[in-house]
Amino acid sequence: MLSYAVALVGVVLLVMLYRRDRRNLQVQRAKFFDLCLDLFQSYRVTQEGPTFPLLSGRYREHEVRLDPVVDDMAWRKVPVLYLKVTVLKPNPYRAILDLLIRPGGVEVYSPSDELHYHVKPPEGWPEPALLCTDDPSSLPPFELITPHIGVFNDIYMKEMVVTSRGVRLTRMIWQARRLHYAVLREVNFEELYLDPSIAKTLLDTTIDIADALSNAGSVERAA
Repeated sequence: MLSYAVALVGVVLLVMLYRRDRRNLQVQRAKFFDLCLDLFQSYRVTQEGPTFPLLSGRYREHEVRLDPVVDDMAWRKVPVLYLKVTVLKPNPYRAILDLLIRPGGVEVYSPSDELHYHVKPPEGWPEPALLCTDDPSSLPPFELITPHIGVFNDIYMKEMVVTSRGVRLTRMIWQARRLHYAVLREVNFEELYLDPSIAKTLLDTTIDIADALSNAGSVERAA
């Protein structure tokens, strides 16, 4: 009877510790966008449990979305945090275009596996890279994107996706603590806050590409 009581107390303590750790992790991750909020004309931050929060807002008169994604695939030695920055601005080009840098075949955030046509990257675009689409006949003009492709000089940039609804850029933000993950198999990042300069660069470049495609489409329709 005594051993049963001791075991029960142990289980209760473990549950309490687990809940405490989840609450602490949620509070910690909730701070992710705190240093970037002044960039936005308006914003809404939402969070579900201990995941990283999602920010939807308005920046430079554009509707934007910032979505952190933790890649903790089992094959990785160290989990990685990516940030997807999306600008919603329609353009007339029906194809999906995906530029994926240093593809490994297991990018959880990328639609590249579903795009079966490979395209040769234009001169000056980053390498090694996979450029793919679902419809080679309806691609956006590469010359509209090329002036902005210098953002990929940043070695942490990972992907650009263009659709008829807008543009998305993806960048690696942090790697998890190696020793902590190796021993406890828990995803823990040393940093708390997204660097505002990184957020601004991603937002500005994504908007510049979206504007170039949308404005060119307007000119084509007018002609």
